Amino acid sequence: MDRLADKLGWRRDERLARRRPWLASVTAVVAVSAWVGALGLVIGAVDFGETVNARLPFHSAVFAGITLAVLIAVPMSVVTYLAAHRDTRTSPAAVVAGALLIGWIAVEVGVIRVFTALQPIGVLAGLVILLAGLQDFGRARDG
Repeated sequence: MDRLADKLGWRRDERLARRRPWLASVTAVVAVSAWVGALGLVIGAVDFGETVNARLPFHSAVFAGITLAVLIAVPMSVVTYLAAHRDTRTSPAAVVAGALLIGWIAVEVGVIRVFTALQPIGVLAGLVILLAGLQDFGRARDG
């Protein structure tokens, strides 16, 4: 990870090791929502209906739930922890988690072909998280 950070011009810098409670809060809300959604899909409590279920990969809500947990819930949980614990890896983790969330929503719209109010909220949250991570890359290069 350190070599990748060096190649990107992002160095471990104590100025970047600060608590970010607002970022931890936003990612915690997204993480909890993703964990609940993933669990609901896996145990069958969430049912999209026959038409949408047929559009899911492998026609499986369980697969969708596991994928949601792996691609969204886990990365958002990691960012929550890092942002709350003054970890210098918060910014790169936020960039990855934010980009994954935006990508997830884009793929979701393309696959299930259903629009919900949560999708633009998810894209907005992903952008906020992504931009929060990117803001420190400039600070690291200035140092």
